[in-house]
Amino acid sequence: MRIYRTRKFPTKLFLLILIITIILLNPKLITGFKNFTFGILIKPLKAISGVKIYFKRIKNLSEENLLLKQRVASLSIELTRKKEISLENERLRSLLDFKNKEFPHYKTIISKIIARDSTDWRRAIIINKGARDGIRKYASSATAKGLIGTVVEIGPSSSKVMLITDPNSRVGVIIEPSRESGVLIGSPEGECRVIYLSLDAKIERGDMVKTCGFSAFFPKGIAIGTVREIGLEKTGLYKYAVVDPFEDMGRLEEVVCIDTD
Repeated sequence: MRIYRTRKFPTKLFLLILIITIILLNPKLITGFKNFTFGILIKPLKAISGVKIYFKRIKNLSEENLLLKQRVASLSIELTRKKEISLENERLRSLLDFKNKEFPHYKTIISKIIARDSTDWRRAIIINKGARDGIRKYASSATAKGLIGTVVEIGPSSSKVMLITDPNSRVGVIIEPSRESGVLIGSPEGECRVIYLSLDAKIERGDMVKTCGFSAFFPKGIAIGTVREIGLEKTGLYKYAVVDPFEDMGRLEEVVCIDTD
């Protein structure tokens, strides 16, 4: 005798079919299911899109920031350049006024410093004017503040000026108000001093030193500096005076060359 067993319909499958049937028979449920499913899918997409937009904004801000920095740098360079031109014009006006006021009867040439002595900047400078411009050997060189040196070498378009701080420099000077005369020399240390001052010379700190005009190369009355220190030579025969030049030899940029011939 055969025994037939009835198979039980799967409960889970039955429930799934029932839910699908109910949904299909009710349009509102279909719409709700669609919205629910769409909402689940769209949220991650929106999040991913938001992240992309965020990083795109960050990139744009970085690019704008870089452009702004470049612009600021460009404006800073332009401002520095204009300031330098303004300062140069001011220095040139001072030199022009100086030469017109002090040396109206001498030939003068304004020059720019283009180089310095490679061994010691306190010894010499190179200017951008030479024989073709009318520069002559032994012409004195000065700024609006005072004497700085003498032309010692000349090329076609440049010249070498020996500074008054060079140990080989020699300039005849007078000290005011005593009118005591002496010779201004340089030193290896870059100092200036007046030698051959008489023992009874009445000199004080702060007295002004000027060219005396005894030499054919230096016009009379060019300011040089002030006395800082007074001492006795080792021989005991003369006094000397250490002089602080009015012009800083390390900051020269333009000079005027004075031809006394």
